[in-house]
Amino acid sequence: MTTSRHTTATTRLVGRRLSQTEEAAVCYAAGMKPIDVSETVHAPIESVFAIISDIPNAAETIAGINTIHMLTEGPVGMGTKWRETRTFWGKTAEETMWIIDWHPPTRYVVEARSHGTHYLTTIHLEEIGQHETRVSYSMVAEPETVMSRVFMV
Repeated sequence: MTTSRHTTATTRLVGRRLSQTEEAAVCYAAGMKPIDVSETVHAPIESVFAIISDIPNAAETIAGINTIHMLTEGPVGMGTKWRETRTFWGKTAEETMWIIDWHPPTRYVVEARSHGTHYLTTIHLEEIGQHETRVSYSMVAEPETVMSRVFMV
């Protein structure tokens, strides 16, 4: 797993240990882009993909996500769209996201646009052994407005 060199400083600043998502945001703000995090999971690739692509139930399996409101019907796949409410650094935010690339059980890509920034998140799974899966998360954030560029410096 990739970790931040800013962990100790931000823990002192914020007063608590940061989640991986919060830590990744600090890394990005410090000019380290894209954000890349990976972890080995001791489970078959199909089982891991089933859990991480279960968008309707993500609030039950992903810390920080409060609610999911599905905006499309049917099974999760290409074109699935949802609104997610989450808590990040103590603040609640609502974002709309959608799947733009879908290749079960190895990969999917999520797109979002929020506050002048275009986000692309790739979740990639790789079978690395019997009942072992490498899960990689990569997010790229591109500012699309002057103000979003200022806040990303």
